[in-house]
Amino acid sequence: RDDGPADRFAALRLQSAGASLFSVDIHPAATIGPGVMLDHASGVVIGGTAVVGSDVYMLHGVTLGATGKPMHGAKRHPTIADSVTLGAGATVLGDILVGSGVTVGASAVVTRAVPEGSTVVGVNKVLDGSQRPPSEAGEEDDYTWFYDI
Repeated sequence: RDDGPADRFAALRLQSAGASLFSVDIHPAATIGPGVMLDHASGVVIGGTAVVGSDVYMLHGVTLGATGKPMHGAKRHPTIADSVTLGAGATVLGDILVGSGVTVGASAVVTRAVPEGSTVVGVNKVLDGSQRPPSEAGEEDDYTWFYDI
């Protein structure tokens, strides 16, 4: 919402102060849903056309940014659906959709759309349940499994 130059200046000034104090850069035009958790928020960057759904869990160093390609006024940043986990140092670039329930691993780079319920590791490597190795002696649960990058 744009209520005039004074409101725009105030929003940008507040964003700038927050970035300086907390090392978090969230553009005032970004859309962020309820229940978003910035855990150890240091280094988080969220671009102006980014959309973050509800109940998103984001660790430190996450970037929701643009690719740098000229977009001529179009949306440049990603859309993160509900109930997504973004690991430490994850980078999601461009006008893409990361579907509901996705887990983006630590230091992953995502530049393509990710289907709902998937896990992404490395550079655009999407895993599904068939790529998980069988558990040893029943020790596997939803939080402990191995993957091959």
